[in-house]
Amino acid sequence: MSPSIAPKADAAQLIETIYAVAARPERWEEIIAAVGAAPGTGPEADAALANLRGLEDVQAGGKPDLGVILLSPTGGVVGWNGAGEAVFRDRLGVVESRGLRFFNPSNHEALAHARDRLADSRANQVIVKFVQAEDDDPHFAYMAPLSATPAEMIIDIPGADRASAALIFPAVEATDHLWRTIRESFGLTPAETRLAARLKDGLTLKEAAEDLNVSLNTVRNQLRAVFEKMGLNRQSDLVRALAQLSALSSSLQSAAPATVAATEAGARASAPPVLTHRLPDGRALAYRIYGAPAGQACMMVHQGLGSSLLPRGTDQLARDLGLHIVCAERPGTGRSDPRPELSFAAVADDLVDLTNALGLEQVRVAAFMNGVAFALAYADALGPRAERLLLASGRPTGAEPETERDLRHPIILLRRRLARSAWAVGPLYALLRRRLSRRQVETMARTAASAPGDGAYLRSHPDVITYIHDYMSEGLSRGSKGAARELALCANTPRLDLPALSAPISVWYGADDPGGSPEQLLAWLGRPCAEVRVVPGVGHYLAHKHWPDILAWLAADEVD
Repeated sequence: MSPSIAPKADAAQLIETIYAVAARPERWEEIIAAVGAAPGTGPEADAALANLRGLEDVQAGGKPDLGVILLSPTGGVVGWNGAGEAVFRDRLGVVESRGLRFFNPSNHEALAHARDRLADSRANQVIVKFVQAEDDDPHFAYMAPLSATPAEMIIDIPGADRASAALIFPAVEATDHLWRTIRESFGLTPAETRLAARLKDGLTLKEAAEDLNVSLNTVRNQLRAVFEKMGLNRQSDLVRALAQLSALSSSLQSAAPATVAATEAGARASAPPVLTHRLPDGRALAYRIYGAPAGQACMMVHQGLGSSLLPRGTDQLARDLGLHIVCAERPGTGRSDPRPELSFAAVADDLVDLTNALGLEQVRVAAFMNGVAFALAYADALGPRAERLLLASGRPTGAEPETERDLRHPIILLRRRLARSAWAVGPLYALLRRRLSRRQVETMARTAASAPGDGAYLRSHPDVITYIHDYMSEGLSRGSKGAARELALCANTPRLDLPALSAPISVWYGADDPGGSPEQLLAWLGRPCAEVRVVPGVGHYLAHKHWPDILAWLAADEVD
């Protein structure tokens, strides 16, 4: 279906299209037409949202409801959280002080085997499979040494000081960080692991065979081996089991081993650790720091659907340039807690509080795409402490009219239409989070590279897709509502009030950018800029292609 051909013009049609795409992600462009036909707001939109089934985040706060049971060195239970007790009681047996009493005695053997494997392999985590009855679905959990269990999971559980290991039951969500652990826990070969990963991403056996460049008979044999090793009977059981485990692997990411399919992008593996700042109202603000501890202070403001993950090599390059770069995750995205009320001024207050807590004085600021409005609000709140400000590929807030040119650029067209029907952002981001995989990100990234310069850049730098997948995964790791609220805020705010903004502004744009122009951004800003740079040969992938230049701009004593 062409994006310019609109289906039945109602909100219910959009919701049904979202469900269709949830089952067949390759049809995602049909959403563009459905959003174009949907109403801007009103009773019809409210009714459609009320009938939304199963795509929205389970937790209002965005934190997965992980069940944790703490085990002593001898195997006894020394503590648990409410979710751990509930998930175990509902599925498997009884939690009591002397240990876990399983309804199915074979699970005791499975638990002992997992403890032995954890000790013998010295791994950070292993997966243990529990069964109830022969005709029931199996249940999976992680076992991890206490030293490899994130502190936030156990901080409020009594008895943690007497524990040696944690048994952690996953929430039912979908991310991608578990393949090596699955291979080590069940003895899967690398080929069997690659097949399982593709099946989880939604490929059929035939598509997986083509993607792996092997015969259909080969993947059938590999699938039978996976079933035997994991104790499963159907392909749907495998996909469901992997989906249950994947979000938990993401939550254990700080302690987890590297994924099986090592990426050449490598940004996540080499990134500094995620830190947490406690704001005055008790919320957590997550951030990373790159570069030299005593270097020039900089605040990096990521684009929408992003996180504190910056490109590979940023930490060392920042050290070489004498930069001290802070990148925070905005409320409700990544690992930052949501705000009850979201506004640009409120986000700026959070960033200023972090800036003060870190003892930063004069700060240089760089922002990208949908992050520019948040950066402007932050610089305004800092006043004279904001030394200068770079806006790269900046997107003005507010709704923009569709043009004939937009029909040639599907991602831009979707953004224009979402700005008009902002109520649809939540369901769409929930769908994106549910189906996020590297394959899906690659499809969207290549569609977004509709300008000649962007297409050429992706062809010569295919590893950037892994980086995009990684920062989107982090941005959506605790839920989709924060990112959805942020995009709706941008769509519903025509202009910003910036009375104290005094920092000189530099504007960079790719010459091939289909999403805007320096002229449009300057008109929206309504003030002169110190520098306007149009970079040839690239579109909205400007920041990816010219990342070293951006860091050099932050380090320079003066702007050319």
